Amino acid sequence: MPTASGGWYASTDCRPSSAALTETPPLLHSTRFVYPNNQHDSLSLALGVSSGDPARETRLSLLSKLGLAGVTHFNLYLGEAPISAELLAFIRIFSMNQEELTKWSSQGLPGDLVSSDPTSAEVVGTQLDRRAYTYLLTRCKLIRASYKKDPEESPPITDHRKNIKLLKECEMQILDSAIKYLQNVLEKLPATDK
Repeated sequence: MPTASGGWYASTDCRPSSAALTETPPLLHSTRFVYPNNQHDSLSLALGVSSGDPARETRLSLLSKLGLAGVTHFNLYLGEAPISAELLAFIRIFSMNQEELTKWSSQGLPGDLVSSDPTSAEVVGTQLDRRAYTYLLTRCKLIRASYKKDPEESPPITDHRKNIKLLKECEMQILDSAIKYLQNVLEKLPATDK
């Protein structure tokens, strides 16, 4: 994390020769630099449970069991596995119907909700996973559609504008990768629960 003087603090112990990895937005903010092929890049999604949701307390209770009650931002990562365990748990809990919420709430620690392992996915159920992945796919497509791509756009004049354009291209790349991944996951899901 950046310091006021322009230096950096590490959130974990590091040796002097070890590499430091960061996501593009904080890097741009602190150094005015965008690294377009950053394999450790991510895009933050703001997600939460609506105050008008009749099952809000049950959902928050389940999220709390997993240590996610106060989490409102989840990252999509660039690469082959763009969904973190925390994001997977959130979209599953968010997509549960009342019967599923009751079932999962009666258990101790609902660890299968954070795992994409085939055994956990079987315990969670195909119907719930289909709803959860479809929700996230729709969300990613909507966000991706908000990025306007105008071929007539004049080239950026300042370095600041160039970096903003490059940052948006990195974000679109993360979204495109996530959309492709989610479509692939949905295609591979069985038609119905066994």
